[in-house]
Amino acid sequence: MSPATVVGFVALLVGVFLLIIALVVWQEAKGRPSYEPLEYVVEDAVKHVNEGLPQGSALTKADIRRILEWEVFYLQGLAQDDRSNPVATVAGGHDASVEYIVSQIQATHAVSYSPEDIQNVLSLEADYLMAIGAIGEPVDQGEEE
Repeated sequence: MSPATVVGFVALLVGVFLLIIALVVWQEAKGRPSYEPLEYVVEDAVKHVNEGLPQGSALTKADIRRILEWEVFYLQGLAQDDRSNPVATVAGGHDASVEYIVSQIQATHAVSYSPEDIQNVLSLEADYLMAIGAIGEPVDQGEEE
């Protein structure tokens, strides 16, 4: 073989190899989602809730932040003694989460919020979660027959 033939053959192999790599990268890129992952930003949630509270509400941004932080703590399952027992996750809060938040804030911070105030904050937080696309379809928690 002449040197020119060898160089041409090697160039052809390198070209085919690069084409295969390009096809693999293209195929992999098609399979990956192109959206940004959802992020729950506490300060954004606080702002959203603060803007949605009724005019006469006595809750400050610090109060709202405290309520939301305790709710996140509750939802993470850290609020239970036995972490193998799952906590029902309900956007907008439910009675058990409201009671937990009321008791923890009272015990930890010596501050009292009414259950209605906490429920309002959690409902507005659910609106924030809807706005960022973080809430799925409601789940039927009834017993299967």
